[in-house]
Amino acid sequence: MSEMVVVHAQPSPEVEGTSSYARLNRYRMFDEVNAPYMRWQLEQFEPFLGERLLEVGCGVGSILAQLRPREFVMGVDVEDELIAYAQQRFTNGQHHEFASLDISSHSIESRSMLKGRRFDTIICINVLEHVQDDVAAVAAMADVVEPGGAVAILVPAHPALFGQYDQMEGHFRRYSRQGLRRLVVGSGLDVVRLHRFNMLGAAGWWFQYRFLKKRIHGQGHFRTLQALLPVLKAVEARIKPPIGLSLIAVARKPR
Repeated sequence: MSEMVVVHAQPSPEVEGTSSYARLNRYRMFDEVNAPYMRWQLEQFEPFLGERLLEVGCGVGSILAQLRPREFVMGVDVEDELIAYAQQRFTNGQHHEFASLDISSHSIESRSMLKGRRFDTIICINVLEHVQDDVAAVAAMADVVEPGGAVAILVPAHPALFGQYDQMEGHFRRYSRQGLRRLVVGSGLDVVRLHRFNMLGAAGWWFQYRFLKKRIHGQGHFRTLQALLPVLKAVEARIKPPIGLSLIAVARKPR
């Protein structure tokens, strides 16, 4: 999808029972059960978040719901149903806007629209692995963000962990530190922070999806993670782990 469409629709009851509705419900459930972990992810970026923020791959607005009020917030995604739901979810937010577009192949018109919003921050959490042309996606983010602004990225780490679950979820890749650095630097951004995140999650992922070859997240996985979250947060606040389920990158656009 290359054209930008600002969506003001609401999820239609006619889609109930369809695969689109089932997927939307899945995202909503994931939003509810995984909120504490998403909060921890967002905390990695908070020192760098400004007042005019764009989220690439906003889904149903799970990350945006964790943010404090800001001057202006926009979310974009390639799935119209998710954008429609997010639009409805933030109806009372006077400073929220949503659009259906593909950041990796959007038009000159939509890019001009985004640049006109003067974003000082772009966040992209667990999205780039779904984008076939991640080089074009990061280059577009670098183009859209204001000079001096931050681009904050979280992606799945360790290519060796790539397996059936990644394929089922539509992942094209997992990332190494060197690969993510090349991607960011190649777009003209300066790396400010780059580190691994969630060491225990990497071990659990290998056991569940590489060793046992499971293909779904069970409710027990979320309960276990949430029970261990205080310990994980305390440890990783002091020591950046040598392995991790994800990679965190924060970069700035030169002034």
